[in-house]
Amino acid sequence: MKEKTLRVGLIGCGMITQRSHAPGFAKIPDLQIAALCDPVPDRMVAVRDAHAPDAALFESYEELLASGLVDAVTVATPVYLHGPVTIAALKAGCHVLCEKPMAMSRAEAVEMVDAARTAGKVLQINLSRRYDPFYQMIAQLIAEGRIGEPRHIRASRVHTTAPDQGWSPGARWFVTKAQGGGIVGDIGVHVGDMMQWYMGPVESVSAHTATIRPDIDVVDNATALFRFRGGATGVLELSWTSPVNRMCFEIQGTEGLLLATTQNEPVRILRRDGTTEEYGPEQFPQGVRNSFECFADAIRGIAPSPAPGEIGLSIQAVLDAILESGAEGGAPVRV
Repeated sequence: MKEKTLRVGLIGCGMITQRSHAPGFAKIPDLQIAALCDPVPDRMVAVRDAHAPDAALFESYEELLASGLVDAVTVATPVYLHGPVTIAALKAGCHVLCEKPMAMSRAEAVEMVDAARTAGKVLQINLSRRYDPFYQMIAQLIAEGRIGEPRHIRASRVHTTAPDQGWSPGARWFVTKAQGGGIVGDIGVHVGDMMQWYMGPVESVSAHTATIRPDIDVVDNATALFRFRGGATGVLELSWTSPVNRMCFEIQGTEGLLLATTQNEPVRILRRDGTTEEYGPEQFPQGVRNSFECFADAIRGIAPSPAPGEIGLSIQAVLDAILESGAEGGAPVRV
C-alpha cells in the first residue's frame, strides 16, 4: 500500500530553512512541502521556487495553522518564538520539528513537552549533530568500551564571528538577548548535547561568561565546568571571537584518550599500552538518516524520534545553568 503523503509546513524561511529544512524535506518520498510561512515574502518565494513549487504562502503562522493544509510543521524562527509557535501548532493537531535551542528557558521547554504529550503528537528538536556520522562514531567507540570508562571530557568550539557576521549575514536576533541569541544557545546547545550523549546527564555547572564584541548584549564567550551525575567531569569552551575556527573533543577514559577534531580527519584513540587506533571517515557509520527523515519516520510510527522534546528539555536546563552561573560569577548551579 502506498504511504499517505505527509504534508509539512515550514515556519520561518530564513537561511536555516533555505540551507537544510527545505532541501532535506524535498528529498523524502511521499512528503510534500505544502505551506510556507515568513513575514518576509521574498524568503518564502526563494524556498518555493527552489524546493516547493506548489506550496501555499502565509505571512503569519496562525493563518497557516488554521488552513488545514499541513500535518506537521517545522519551527525555524528566532528562539523567542519557538515556544509560542510550537505550542500553537501542537494544539492545532500538528507534529512539530523545532529548531534548537528549544526555548528561552527550561520552564518554557517544559510547557512545550507537556503540550506535545497532551496533543499526542511528535515533538522533535533539531539537534542536528545527533545525525552526523562523525559524532555517532565517537558515541560508538565509547559504547564499545574502546577507552574504558569515560571519566573526563573537554569540548571546545570556537569561531571568528557570530552568525550575523558569518553564515547568516544580518540576522541580528543571533546577537540579541531579548530574542534568545547568544553563543550558549547557538553553539553550546550542540556541544553540550554531545557531552551529555557521551557522558550522561549533567548534575551541576560552574561557568564564567563574557561579552567581548562591543555592539551586542549577549554572551559571546563561555567556559563551563561540568559535574556529571555518574561522577565524571567536563570542560566546555565556546567563543565567537577566536582568531581561527576550531573544534575538538578530548575524552579521557580508564584505558585510553579519544581525540576528535573535524569530520574530515580520523578519530584517534591513544591507549594506555602506548598503541594508537585511528578511525577514518570511511569507517564512520554509513547510511545515517538525517533529522528530517527521522521526523517523518516518527510521525509514521516507523521509529521513535532520536531527539524528542525531553532531550531538548534536558540540554535546555544545562544552558540555563551556564548562563545563571556566569551571571553569578561562577557560582555552582545544580541542573
